[in-house]
Amino acid sequence: MPIDPVNDRRPPITPQLAIRVAGAGVVAFVLFGIIFFRLWYLQVLDGDKYLAQARENRVRTERIQAPRGQIVDAGNVTLVDNRKATVVSLNPASVDATMRDAIATYGQDLTTRSKRPEGHKGERPPMPVATGELKVRYQRLARVLGINWKTINSRVVTGILQVPYANVRVKTDVPASQRNYIQERSEQFPGVSVEQVYVRKYPAQDSAAQLLGSINQITKDQLKQSKFKGVAGGTDVGQTGLEYEYDKYLRGTDGEYRIEVNAAGERRRAVTAKDPKQGRTLKLTLQSKIQEAGEKALAQAGGGKPGAFVAMDPTNGAIIAMGSSPSYNPRDLAGPFATKAAYDAKFGEEAGSPLVNRVDESAYPTGSIFKPITSLAALDAGAITANQTFNDEGCFQTGARKVDKACNAGGKAYGTVNMVAALKFSVDTYYYSLGKALWQTSAIQDWATKLGVARKTGIDLPYEAAGTIPSPEHIRKLQAAERACRKEKKKASCGIAFLDSSWNPGDNENFAVGQGDLQATPLQMAVAYATIINSGRVPTPHLAAEVTDTRGTVEKIDAPSRRKVAIKPEWRDTIMNGLHEAANADGGTSTGVWSDGWPRDKFPIFGKTGTAERIYQGGAVDQSWYVGYSYDGTPNHKPILVVATVERGGFGAEAAAPAVRLIMSQWFGVEKKLVRGESTDR
Repeated sequence: MPIDPVNDRRPPITPQLAIRVAGAGVVAFVLFGIIFFRLWYLQVLDGDKYLAQARENRVRTERIQAPRGQIVDAGNVTLVDNRKATVVSLNPASVDATMRDAIATYGQDLTTRSKRPEGHKGERPPMPVATGELKVRYQRLARVLGINWKTINSRVVTGILQVPYANVRVKTDVPASQRNYIQERSEQFPGVSVEQVYVRKYPAQDSAAQLLGSINQITKDQLKQSKFKGVAGGTDVGQTGLEYEYDKYLRGTDGEYRIEVNAAGERRRAVTAKDPKQGRTLKLTLQSKIQEAGEKALAQAGGGKPGAFVAMDPTNGAIIAMGSSPSYNPRDLAGPFATKAAYDAKFGEEAGSPLVNRVDESAYPTGSIFKPITSLAALDAGAITANQTFNDEGCFQTGARKVDKACNAGGKAYGTVNMVAALKFSVDTYYYSLGKALWQTSAIQDWATKLGVARKTGIDLPYEAAGTIPSPEHIRKLQAAERACRKEKKKASCGIAFLDSSWNPGDNENFAVGQGDLQATPLQMAVAYATIINSGRVPTPHLAAEVTDTRGTVEKIDAPSRRKVAIKPEWRDTIMNGLHEAANADGGTSTGVWSDGWPRDKFPIFGKTGTAERIYQGGAVDQSWYVGYSYDGTPNHKPILVVATVERGGFGAEAAAPAVRLIMSQWFGVEKKLVRGESTDR
């Protein structure tokens, strides 16, 4: 449709409207100009200033370490506490890239070496050493701290390998003079921080060290474990003993600071804070006075030789005391140690391996304390009855040749003996005969297993050893290992086993008297004897009783008996009579130990000596063993079962039995006397 220029005309804009439109345009132009100018000012003129501020000031969250919970004994005596200490740490980020690459390569080399079989590992790769400016910084810090700069280097390398992003502790318990010097000259110590942390305090020093355990900064591998889920790098966690076993209770909840820091990591100001929450208090069944008496008894009766003892309530498995010698002060683990040799001199084999808890981590041949187990096996298998007699002539014919004999200690002959007398005098020939009679059965092996020998007891401690029960299957496993070793190393013999040997009567005869390849821990033997005392109920040994939080809420820790073994009452009575005779009757293997002033009428004694032959430094030595059981008047009143062993301690009545008497003297309030027995029966 064509446009009509005449009829389509619109009315002209009025002067008033034009003025308004012009005014609005001017206002809009001015506003846009102001905004544009402000943006230009911020981005161009002040841009560098604000960028610098953004770089300089950043908000960072820092952890406030929570103190761990205390560990106390049954009477609330503090065994492990906290104290504040000043530590100097180094931020791994301050280590130059060249050194970090060298550390990473070193870690890979160590991993590769660890995967190689024994005998093919080769030499340990050399640890990377700082050079240039980093070395100068280490040397400067070392002079202030009074340590070798190579110690700092070693700690940094080890720390970065364990947790790459957590600060590495260089020294703990730094005095105020060193702390102030570093803080006042912080520009000379880049990456170095000085702060107060909680560390563990051990009022009794080396007492019960192995079972209480130690703490240290969490490792890279531990960060991946579910046990430590959510734990931050750099946190102190339990590494051994009860500290490890009950870490989730003892470890508190960390607090936090939200602080402003500059690009160099220097603090500007705290923004907010969340208070840390202390861990829970762990109360034990342990009794400090018995623990102290046990450690002194082991040292006194054992003459300073390595050994162990455990005192337990046989009715419920509660550990009253547990000690291993030699011991150590957990504080000493903090070091620093300039070299591996320095560490080994304090904690290695040269020092007697003090970190090892010989109660549950070391397995030995037990000698004659094993004989009650053989007795049960023979009774159950029908190989003998309790009253059936055996004619002991001092030696037992083990083979077809006249020289194939096994004899009692000193070749002593006891004549006609039944099971009670065999336990009383510890007649080896009696038990050799039972071993031979049961050779083609697994009766002794089965009963040892049922009573807890060579199997973990379930005690609330990590790293418990299992042990070994000799058997045809065990020999076949050793022979398989021998073949594999010969093939791998291309050797004529590895010394693990004879390939042409087999399970023979002599093997079972040795096993019957607690020798041969038998390996059991003192704790396992305590559980075995407790099971006999309890008529077949197997107790679970335990150290923890309860945990209490900061509000006083108590949580009990139960350790119920898990198994029941069928032991006929007449079998138990026979064995208990034999143990009573061995400690009280004329000729009993430990009667002499209890003869000087022990109140037998009030505190009856049941005991069994053991003398195990084992190889030490290429020669045969005797290890002293003793198991003692008593109570106050009635079996349910203050019952106590004590097992002690002394390496290279001689006959059972010489060292282990006197130690048990001293421990029981403390328990019952009897005058302490060191009484050594003269019996040389095994």
